[in-house]
Amino acid sequence: MNDAPRLRPTFTIPLGVEREEAIERIREGLDAAVPANRWIGKGRWAELHVPGHERRIWSPHLSIRIDDFDAHHRSGGHPADTACVLFGRYAPRPEVWTGFVFFYAAVAFIVLLGAILGYVQWASNESTWGLWAVAVGAPVLLGLHLASWLGQRWSHDQMVELRDILGPVVEPLRIDVERTTDSEPV
Repeated sequence: MNDAPRLRPTFTIPLGVEREEAIERIREGLDAAVPANRWIGKGRWAELHVPGHERRIWSPHLSIRIDDFDAHHRSGGHPADTACVLFGRYAPRPEVWTGFVFFYAAVAFIVLLGAILGYVQWASNESTWGLWAVAVGAPVLLGLHLASWLGQRWSHDQMVELRDILGPVVEPLRIDVERTTDSEPV
């Protein structure tokens, strides 16, 4: 796992079987590996969850999706015999992510309005009190990124646990080294 702070870390794994077979084998593997309340799946999607008694506000879930190789737009560097690609993303629980995005967007909007108001005030040779929104909001936005990074650090053990569940299930289907969405080997 990379130490650089990233919102919702992602990875891809090229698979050597067709999508429908991969979906079926991954479902069977997850059924055998974890209790039914630890994962949920529908169609080509699945989510792995941390056990309820271990969940904290910063606890992640691992969302996976199986795409046909030709439909996968971030497939740079995968071998020619790739049949489908597993796309995985660690994310906070949906209610936490929604709150984070809402708060982030609200603060960013206030910063933008403050910058516009401050510029208009400056151009009109008036007091630029609108720039206070930028001075206060910019550190808040940086603080949100720091909170995201700290949440990832605090839940690293849970991210590893989720990955350790998925690893043995996917290993027989893999054909290459796994890659981040930036096409760098992990």
